Amino acid sequence: MLKFLKSIRILLWMLVLVGVGCLVGWQVMAKLRQAEANLRSLETETEVTYPVETEIIKTSNWETWRSYYGQAKSAHTQNITTYEREIVKSVNVDIGSIVKAGQTLITLQVADRSARVQAGKTSYDEAKLNYNRLKQLNAKGGISQSEVDSAYAAMKSAEAALKSSQSTLQRTSLKASINGIVSVRNVEPGEVAEAGAVLLSIVDPKEMEAELMVSKKDIAKINKSTPVEIYVDGVKHIGWVKRISPEAQTGSGLYPVVVGLPENSGILPGTYVEGRFQVARQNNVVVIPSNVVIYRGNSQSVYIADGSRAKHVEITTGEGREGRVIVTSGLKPGDKLITSGNRVLFDGVSITQNVGLANNNSQDSNEG
Repeated sequence: MLKFLKSIRILLWMLVLVGVGCLVGWQVMAKLRQAEANLRSLETETEVTYPVETEIIKTSNWETWRSYYGQAKSAHTQNITTYEREIVKSVNVDIGSIVKAGQTLITLQVADRSARVQAGKTSYDEAKLNYNRLKQLNAKGGISQSEVDSAYAAMKSAEAALKSSQSTLQRTSLKASINGIVSVRNVEPGEVAEAGAVLLSIVDPKEMEAELMVSKKDIAKINKSTPVEIYVDGVKHIGWVKRISPEAQTGSGLYPVVVGLPENSGILPGTYVEGRFQVARQNNVVVIPSNVVIYRGNSQSVYIADGSRAKHVEITTGEGREGRVIVTSGLKPGDKLITSGNRVLFDGVSITQNVGLANNNSQDSNEG
């Protein structure tokens, strides 16, 4: 009996100890929960919120332009030459002179040519007289037909020589065949003009064109419908493709492309110009400011607004220029791109934002 009572007493003490332990444990857990709540409240009260600016991303079109260089020239030119070596009698124009079609520009000596015409006329008259005489004799049976035929051939030869000398005499007055301005003068009165040498050059400034030298990588992308912009001293003119050479220029490996220039553009022959060709166009691409891209090693990333938090997003970029760059992966239309204040952010940080709308009308232009 005594042993039983002792066991009961021990059991009661154990229950008391367990109860006390549970009470102490509950009080400890309650205090820990209160401490955690207090810590969370303190963190909430002391959390830093970063002000940022955002753009709502939308798709746009992206044009790729290439720049190439060349010189302006007149689409219509005339080089004044002589057919024979002759002495220049007079030059009626100078560099800068405005001329009209049909106007006499240079006069050559005519003395020798007049003598040739007179001698040719005499030879032709004698050959014609001889032919008529032999023709009459043949009709009377005095000579053979072969002699008449030989006289006829001689007459025709003399006639051709006369016409040639007459034509040469007419070419002593060298005339303009187009309206324009004299751009080159290589001869003075009294000098000997060599056959085929350029004595004067005339250009028509009303219709101008530019010859641009294009690289192999872009020549296949250019055709007559390719948009072209011509720049002279920072002023833009709209041009158009007129001709494309299928053969590269010897030595340079560049392909000549002739571009028409607008009338009354004020571009003078010989002016160096920059031509920009649109060689590619991409539709519905994501384009963002290049200064928001963060580079870490080989990775590229940006921050976007995810509710009231900043979210770190890795991206892949493509072509870029003038402060804009194509994003090929990582972003989609509708994302809120953080464009200002992103350099101090980290993933999940609290932000307040001013929202704008991304303007992505962009072009890419690289020099050739």
